[in-house]
Amino acid sequence: MKVGIAGAGFMGEVHAECYAKLNGVQLWGVAEKSQERMDKFVTKFAPKKTYSDVFDMIADEEIDVIDICLPSPMHPAVAIEALKQNKHVLLEKPIALNLDDALKIKQAAEVSRGKFMVAHVLRFWPQYTVIRKSLQDQLLGQQIQEIYASRFNELPLWSEGTWIMEEKQSGGLVIDLMIHDIDFVMWNLGKVNRVWCKGIYNENDFAIQVMAVLEMKSGAVCYIEGGYLNPSGSGLSSQMRIYGSDGLLEMYSHQDKIKLVETGGGQKELNVPSMDGYFEEIAYFVDCIRQGREPEVVTAQDAIESLKVCLGLRDSLKRGTWIAID
Repeated sequence: MKVGIAGAGFMGEVHAECYAKLNGVQLWGVAEKSQERMDKFVTKFAPKKTYSDVFDMIADEEIDVIDICLPSPMHPAVAIEALKQNKHVLLEKPIALNLDDALKIKQAAEVSRGKFMVAHVLRFWPQYTVIRKSLQDQLLGQQIQEIYASRFNELPLWSEGTWIMEEKQSGGLVIDLMIHDIDFVMWNLGKVNRVWCKGIYNENDFAIQVMAVLEMKSGAVCYIEGGYLNPSGSGLSSQMRIYGSDGLLEMYSHQDKIKLVETGGGQKELNVPSMDGYFEEIAYFVDCIRQGREPEVVTAQDAIESLKVCLGLRDSLKRGTWIAID
């Protein structure tokens, strides 16, 4: 299986490292406009071919898989063209920055002979796989009442031209960062009824810290917080607390166990498997291709539903009101 990676930045390198660990998979090409990033990537991974234009890579008949690690505004054009060429496509989240483009990608995937998946990696991340199984096994009881999730990082000054901090480029904080936890909550609790959020803005009127509220159709309420206010050097931190009718589940990114506190007073520690979520995600996609089956852990419709909620939250952020989700 020959893979072409679109984008030689941080995520492109992460994905390349994962493919290198898989038997029968060859990193065939990389497409990158920046010569500096290209040189660094080639030195590290030694792909067979390099392309300054991603569409030239898509046209290469020897390539089976196009892995898209490009800025979000480029997702629709690149994904749709790759799917038209019947390539298998792994697309970094978000699927797109608006619903029209997202639906066009989904439609292209439906008629393509290639497999398609959006890389919502939290669905494969070890701590979160344990949380999902705990919910499926009803360790917290039948009713989930409340979830608090947070994801904080430093200011993303490492992105070229800080494009992440331009809403037209990244979609803003909610779509670029908070979508991880929003997607995970929806995967486990289902559809959202309405949303509300409030933010802290920088001097460029960009929301750098946001608190979101999701009222779920299940009756649960989710508080999801995200931001770029972590001090320099502190890196990324995340946590999740889930309150159910029979207990509390607590996960903190700096701890290797998840704590379960039962209503009756008992406590347990749930072991987190030692695995790389990025690798598990890519290995799953490659296996789907080999087995000729559609990816089910993340579907195109899943990615669209998560984007829809994020767009509603962004609307709430600007208008200061509750937004109903259709």
